[in-house]
Amino acid sequence: MKLLVCNGSPRGVSSNTTLLLGHFLAGFTATPGNSHELFQLNTESGRKDAVAAFDSVDAVLIAFPLYTDAMPGIVKQFMEDLAPYKGKAGNPALMFMIQSGFPEGSHTRHLVPYLKKFAGRLGCPYRGTIRKGGVEGIRSQPEFVNRTLFRQLSTLGRGFGETGSLDSDLLNTLTGSDRCSKLALLAMNWISELMFWNLQLKRNGAFEHRFARPYAPD
Repeated sequence: MKLLVCNGSPRGVSSNTTLLLGHFLAGFTATPGNSHELFQLNTESGRKDAVAAFDSVDAVLIAFPLYTDAMPGIVKQFMEDLAPYKGKAGNPALMFMIQSGFPEGSHTRHLVPYLKKFAGRLGCPYRGTIRKGGVEGIRSQPEFVNRTLFRQLSTLGRGFGETGSLDSDLLNTLTGSDRCSKLALLAMNWISELMFWNLQLKRNGAFEHRFARPYAPD
């Protein structure tokens, strides 16, 4: 199977999306005969090359981060650039990967019907959407913290490489709960402030201004 992979993160190769894709693709290419082409949508040449390669593969994976409940503009541009393929016979299967900094599955849930409709309008078989929250900061964490996540992504990729479909149970596991419990939220807030956000604020000389309200009325 030949897979076209489109990284829709504005951060490109240094993104969290790249990290997640790496483990999925490691599983996918474990099956003999499987191969992939990876394009970065944050460059004009990357988008053009991805569009040109669209009809030369068996399946396409479009991966991107969710920024405050919206996909990046470069992903929207790429989707519009695929218009010439609308209704074309033999279009490849289409699937998506969405990662978000917010941990709740509710942040990515409402985008799934849109992506499924997009695949249908383009005339591509829809293979599903991988959704994973709580990803921001993952690159700064020790690898053992995310060992289970990486193993799940690799297993998901291997399964797709063998069967051409995404395991629904694994998709649900990766998505997690629609809402976090109050206890989980308290724990995540404490950990993020102690190990990530406060550290970033201090590094950038902004810690003393973390409660500033510059637009509040006098």
